[in-house]
Amino acid sequence: MKATDTLSKIKNILGVNLSKDEIKNVEVKTEEVVLATMNLDNGTVIESEEFAEGKEVFIVTEDDRVPMPIGEYTLEDGRKVVVEQEGIIANIAEAAEEPVVEEEEVEAKVSSEELATDFATKEEVNELKSMVEEIKVNLSKVLEKKELELNAVKEELSDTPDATPLKHSPESKSKEIEFQYSASRMETSLDRILKKLS
Repeated sequence: MKATDTLSKIKNILGVNLSKDEIKNVEVKTEEVVLATMNLDNGTVIESEEFAEGKEVFIVTEDDRVPMPIGEYTLEDGRKVVVEQEGIIANIAEAAEEPVVEEEEVEAKVSSEELATDFATKEEVNELKSMVEEIKVNLSKVLEKKELELNAVKEELSDTPDATPLKHSPESKSKEIEFQYSASRMETSLDRILKKLS
């Protein structure tokens, strides 16, 4: 439908008489809407007239545009898009800067005397040290004994001969089933036939 036809219909509805020259001079303004597109961090393409609060936002698929579901989404540039009402941007937050953690070398050198003044007396610290040394010595002795026992068991097992492997003998025949009939029973015709067959 042409713009002139539309104007003539409007003229008829309103009851206004415009001449054909006036209709030709009327300019119809059309605005072309350009939609901005962006990518989410997962690669999904979204588009909006403008990425600002209150603007509509859509997910672009191969066939259609779908209003963006409610949720919080991260753009490729790190900004967050919050959708609280389906298809409407509620908030766009700037990318949060991660705090830079500077590695500092901290050397903690505590002498046994400083430790003793803070927590216990020197005698208690020395006693604890001696107890730790005793435990280390006892553990090493136990480990040596267990290692010797393990080596003895390994030697004993290596000295024993291997068990003879079992072999399958295909030549041996399986035992055939034998039928035994009661001696006190009377012989039937079936018994006589079986007797003659065997």
